[in-house]
Amino acid sequence: MSDTKKRATVMVLSGDMDKALFAFVIATGYASMGIETKMWFSLWGANCLKRKRGFWSTLFGRRKDGPTEFRRTENDTLVQNMIEAMSAGGANSLPTSQLNMLGAGPKIFNYLLKRKGIPNLEQMVLMAEELGIPFTICQICVDALALDTSDLITTRPVAVKGVSQYVKDSMDAHYNVIL
Repeated sequence: MSDTKKRATVMVLSGDMDKALFAFVIATGYASMGIETKMWFSLWGANCLKRKRGFWSTLFGRRKDGPTEFRRTENDTLVQNMIEAMSAGGANSLPTSQLNMLGAGPKIFNYLLKRKGIPNLEQMVLMAEELGIPFTICQICVDALALDTSDLITTRPVAVKGVSQYVKDSMDAHYNVIL
């Protein structure tokens, strides 16, 4: 780090709506202060970038035949299809970490955000993009969880890279947040 430009990385591990929302609040806060910010998504954190899909269409209707750019589909399993279908709700349907109330928690949370004029998770994703924050999904997660990077709510392509690039980015950063 020879230049003086401040940098930040935000790793989103959690698939909980409140934690993901807070990760975007932090990332957009950094970016709005002129700090070069990168967001990384791993494991369940990648679910906050997904477009809302129905259970059955996800389970049976989305598989691409043959290899895609970031994963090998020839050894995909039914378990991967089931995991993808069970997490097909989209950014604003993620469960909350506390008081999920059999799925009512996200609806209540989104209602309160709207009522108070606070952006919901999907709006925060788009706001982060407008601020120029690049998104990267862990390559192992794309392959292991059978994520389809063409089915995201983002308006720009999302990069798929390995852990070595995350380590480099976080080592070059002045601030590193993991949520």
